[in-house]
Amino acid sequence: FFFPQSAQAMPVYKSQFNEEKGLMKVCNTFVLPLKTKVKGPAPAIPSGQEDIIDEAIKAFRCNVLHKNFKQPGPADLSLCYLTVWIGEVIRFLSKIKSKDEAKKKITRISHDSNFSIPGDDNFCMPGFFSKPEKRADGDIIRSYLRQLREESATRLVGVLYMPSGEQNKWWFQFHKRTFMGIEST
Repeated sequence: FFFPQSAQAMPVYKSQFNEEKGLMKVCNTFVLPLKTKVKGPAPAIPSGQEDIIDEAIKAFRCNVLHKNFKQPGPADLSLCYLTVWIGEVIRFLSKIKSKDEAKKKITRISHDSNFSIPGDDNFCMPGFFSKPEKRADGDIIRSYLRQLREESATRLVGVLYMPSGEQNKWWFQFHKRTFMGIEST
């Protein structure tokens, strides 16, 4: 088969928030506004607007197929982190068949405060994020990533399960896929 060059090198989806101005930047990434009630450093955004979590959910099924991500912008780092996190959530929920059970179980991993942040030896994306310059930056990035994890996990249950409560096979088919070969955050 002959595939034109453009078909061989399908681009990853990049974040629309890379050019945002006036946002706090920590560890090379922006602390982006979120539609959330979860407390944290991210400012609130009106519920009618798309945020980075919406963008990550929409781009997941394409981006998860990629083994690299060239020249990420500051918002792309949050998008990459969320892509790895969404894959981890899908793998965790792949054995849970009902939506009600998933809502109970998802709280366990999304509220876990024992996860790595940039600068830790076992952080999943050490070449992308920079180390926190000071302790306060480390606290901000941990709180921001926790906020992303909790809010995205809550939204994902509604996407991963059908209204009838059964698994959405069009999402769970990606449970064996890893973004850039990274399995967990």
